[in-house]
Formats: sequence, C-alpha cells, structure tokens
Amino acid sequence: MTPPKFPVTDSQAVLMSNNENNPTPISTNTSVPAIVNDFIIRGGSNQICVDSRDIAKQFGRDHKNVLQTLDDLLADGTISRLEFKLSNYVKRGKEYRRYELNKAGFLKAMPFIGGRKSREGQRRFVDEFLRIEAAFERQSKERASLAYQVARSSGKDSRGILTDEIKTFIAYAKEQGSSNADRYFCTITNVVQKSILVIDPHVTQVRELLTAIQLANLSLIELTSAQALTKGMEAKLPYKEIYQKLKNALDRFVVERTRVLGD
Repeated sequence: MTPPKFPVTDSQAVLMSNNENNPTPISTNTSVPAIVNDFIIRGGSNQICVDSRDIAKQFGRDHKNVLQTLDDLLADGTISRLEFKLSNYVKRGKEYRRYELNKAGFLKAMPFIGGRKSREGQRRFVDEFLRIEAAFERQSKERASLAYQVARSSGKDSRGILTDEIKTFIAYAKEQGSSNADRYFCTITNVVQKSILVIDPHVTQVRELLTAIQLANLSLIELTSAQALTKGMEAKLPYKEIYQKLKNALDRFVVERTRVLGD
C-alpha cells in the first residue's frame, strides 16, 4: 500500500548559519528558525539571535565595519555581555571574528549600524523577530497539549519496533555473507530520519526537538521502514535488495523536510 502524502510543518531546534561554521547559540533548546530570502535568524529557548555577517549583508555594510561598530558598543556598555556571543568562522582557510546578538543586543545596535540599506534591513529583521516570537508562543502551547504527549509516546513505540527489525535484518544480512552488516543500524536510522528531516551533526535527541505533527510523521515512516524490512526477509530476498526496497518505500512520501539543528 502506498503511504499517504502529508505535509511537515514548523522547523525546530537551534538554527545554524548557512555560512561556514556552526555558531555558538545563545541558548540550546527547541526553537523556531526564520529564513527570509538570504538571511537567517536563529532561535532557541525563547531567545533569538542573529549573525553579524547577516547584519552586514542586509544593511549594506562591510562586515569589518559592523564588527568595529559592535566593538565600540560593547566597550562603552551599550550592549551587555549577556546580549552577544563572540566566535570565529573559517573562510578560505582563515579564521575571522563574528558576533551573534540576541534580540536586545540587536535592537540596541541597530540604530548605530548604518549602511545604504539600513531602513530595509531594520524592517526585515524586526518583522522576523516578531514572527518568531509568535511561533514560539504557538509551539509552547502545542508542547503542553495532550496530543503532543501522545505523539511522543507513540513515536517511541514505533522507534522500538524499527530498532528490533533492524537488529533482525543485520543478523539476516550476516547469514547471507555480509561482512559490514552492523553498519545497517546507523545507515537505516539515518535514511529514515533524513527522509523528512535535515539534521545537524550536533543533534543527539531528535525526538525532543519535534512537534506533535512531526513526531506522527516520523512514526509513520519508521513503521513503513520496519514493514519493508519484515516483508523483504519473509520473502527471503537478498539483503541488498531489501535495503533498496526500504529506500524506495520512503521515496514515496512527499514531504517538506524539517531542519533540525544543534548547538
């Protein structure tokens, strides 16, 4: 039976930059990221932060000039140490500085940034801050709902079913002569999750970062994968063919992949 088509909504977790290195977020819990055209606002645990490189791009200033402005604002105490993170990124083999500002830090810095596109940059960032805050509120209500708790419980059951089938499949592959069958545990897990999620390597607790709808979708895909393994082994198919059939089954799902990123 062809699995149903369904949407996946609301990206989760701390959103990493689309630049070279993963940023150090101001906080590391569930969040709703914002992506507007070519800049990203990162959010986590009711805080939101933005990269100084994105500020420079949206305000039409060189990044080095934005850094100088932020250095001055930090030196005179306009921006407090609780309102920014300083880290490095790598570009063409060299390390460079960058700041991440939370909402308070950005709003304090905004009038001093300047640039040929400052009005448009301010408008876009402020609009996104407001949008993400509203999304945080919606997500908080969802997480408190009974539906979310039920979906989490059900999701863990489906993961257990898939885990058992993968273990059986590994033994099945070994019986057919596979010398690397143990790798299928991670391989299948990754294939299943990546069919609907874009996962940052630093994320370790994927389920903790998903909404009720996303947990339900993941649960359905896990059960579909377990069924593909079971049917393939019952039909005594070659293990490589079973794995391919599992991947084909997941390809039938039409979803918008959710980005799940870590600290």
